[in-house]
Amino acid sequence: MTTTRRRYLTRATDLSQVPAVAAFLRRLDLGDFVPEGLVSHTGRNENWSGTTTSGHAVFVKRLGGDSQDVRRRLRGIIAFEELREDAPGTTPRAPRCLGWSEEDALVAFEMLPLSRTGAELADAKEFDEGHARQIGELIGELHGLKPSGRVRLDASVPSQPSPAAFEALPLEIHRASSAAELRAWSILQQDTELVGAVEELRRVEAAAATCPTHGDLRLDQLLRSGPGFHLLDCEELRLGDPARDTGAFIGEWLHRAVATLPGPARNEPAGAVPADREVIARGARELHRVRPLVRRFHEGYASTGRPVTHGLQLQSVRFAGWHLMDRVLAQASQSSVLHPVQRAAMGIARTVLLTPEALLTTLGLKD
Repeated sequence: MTTTRRRYLTRATDLSQVPAVAAFLRRLDLGDFVPEGLVSHTGRNENWSGTTTSGHAVFVKRLGGDSQDVRRRLRGIIAFEELREDAPGTTPRAPRCLGWSEEDALVAFEMLPLSRTGAELADAKEFDEGHARQIGELIGELHGLKPSGRVRLDASVPSQPSPAAFEALPLEIHRASSAAELRAWSILQQDTELVGAVEELRRVEAAAATCPTHGDLRLDQLLRSGPGFHLLDCEELRLGDPARDTGAFIGEWLHRAVATLPGPARNEPAGAVPADREVIARGARELHRVRPLVRRFHEGYASTGRPVTHGLQLQSVRFAGWHLMDRVLAQASQSSVLHPVQRAAMGIARTVLLTPEALLTTLGLKD
């Protein structure tokens, strides 16, 4: 499941406790990190950003998790670099990779100056239609890359959404889940129509023509520096359904629209869930604001030669609904109570997954 990961700065881990980082930088002829100004960003991986004694601005991250998952994610990063190297034409912008160490699960990138993520721009109300089109072009360029013989892309089906989880959670996940998360799953598992919609999403995904996909696209995985956006964190890169990425962009704005929803009215009982129709009405103003962003994203995507078919539009809406549901589950994992707004978000996600055709215009995919 995905979570929102903003680039909040924290005090960097003492590198004397991680000697592999210094050895890695020296092998790349980058020198050592200068202690002054060395910082880390919040995220699932340990990381360090700063200037080295050779004068390079560098970002280093160490992939965390079990060894098998770390190897898989590192292969995704390497495959992305190989795809870009082998591409004959325009390739998606990304920070220049300076090298990696499979043994130590370390990767180094050039640190881009004066950069802000798409999430930071959206938070500041500065994300505009031009930005949306640039991101559409970026994702279109990624989807248009052609793997050569040496590039090994993961072709397995992503684990989420899992239809099996809508029947019963594995014991280890059940034990690790919060009370709010278990409550959310209990609601989902009793919804036979929703289970059918998730199964339909997976059926269409399995039959889709695949291409290189990011697989974990969010606004904080898009970094604006200079004239355009750069793609970050290609750890989940794989051959997959392009709608997973295009739908994630829509889902990001759905998630932000839901965040503006008020809680239940004063005369409603605690924990009341507004009806789907009422929830949609409450979010209509925000959705109207973001519709042009979705439209411009798809204009940029189509400008790269990628086909925007009716089938892609429908599957994008389905994935947008799942993206929102996944965000709710991720938030619930950090809470003991499933809040009314989270339950309202589940209602919106359900509506999107069950009625994608009816929401094409609402979400900016049709005039």
